[in-house]
Amino acid sequence: MRLAGVTWWRGNYGSILQAYAMQHVMKNLNVDYEILDQYGALISGRHLVDHIKVLGLKGTLIKILWKYALPKVKVRNKTLSDFVSEYLIISKNQYLDRNLQEANKHYDGFLCGSDQVWNPELTKYDPLYWLQFADEDKLIFSYAPSIGVKDAPDEEKEIIRKNLEKFKGVSCREKSGTDFINSICPDKCITVLDPTMLLDKREWDRIIEPYSVKEKYVFAYFLRGKREDRKWVERFARKKGCKVVSFPFLETEYIEHYDKTFGDIQIFDANPLQFISLIKNAEYVFTDSFHCTVFSIIYERQFWIFPKGGTHQSTRLE
Repeated sequence: MRLAGVTWWRGNYGSILQAYAMQHVMKNLNVDYEILDQYGALISGRHLVDHIKVLGLKGTLIKILWKYALPKVKVRNKTLSDFVSEYLIISKNQYLDRNLQEANKHYDGFLCGSDQVWNPELTKYDPLYWLQFADEDKLIFSYAPSIGVKDAPDEEKEIIRKNLEKFKGVSCREKSGTDFINSICPDKCITVLDPTMLLDKREWDRIIEPYSVKEKYVFAYFLRGKREDRKWVERFARKKGCKVVSFPFLETEYIEHYDKTFGDIQIFDANPLQFISLIKNAEYVFTDSFHCTVFSIIYERQFWIFPKGGTHQSTRLE
């Protein structure tokens, strides 16, 4: 059986790691699996349209400026891109709107998820992520996507109901998402673990890569957050006699300018497996990230979760 995964797989540590973990699980199950390249070029027409829908034109331009003009952020982008090229199995063909139907010629089925591919705040019920391009005879199912909402207007519920008609199996990452979908399609959805949690600590230990920090440190990983959050971490670290290790400017559409000086050790060149190592060896972890929280749990770190801005950003952390 040949399957293609439809998910987010670049530009973000958590997205890349969940894609990597699902690929690892499929390999263990002896499934011929690769990730569908739905992006094309880094700055493609589809990519720009998606961002403009969510961020607006001004917000999209600001994101591009920060992401590709700031030298240290460019280093991070290249590190992540190099990791994807080396570790992820991406389809050789690029499937954009104009040729997406052609994917049916090459796969027996499609899997959507994990990550927030069903979050309406981020994807606007994009038919791609609900596998609406798949032919009737294909095996299609979801694995642990996050929808993020607990309710929606009736017209949106009808979109979801129609989207799920062809699915052979439906699952969500959060119980709230499962409950919401089952309120529309009774007994259709189950709750499952995020792919990163299907690998235990021993499996991750075999593949993570060290990133050397010689002093005791707390690990601060803020996708958004506020200046006050970062100052609180600084005070805590001083009290505990630790340095602050930070990853500045992670989400370039939500810039917190305090990141310019936040962190005794600012990291831009760690790959996703080194990111896990930094969590594993931290004294404490502070984050507003779902996947940073997951690895804090896997490695039994003491961690604090901070609120993340956005209408549908809290349920997965809860």
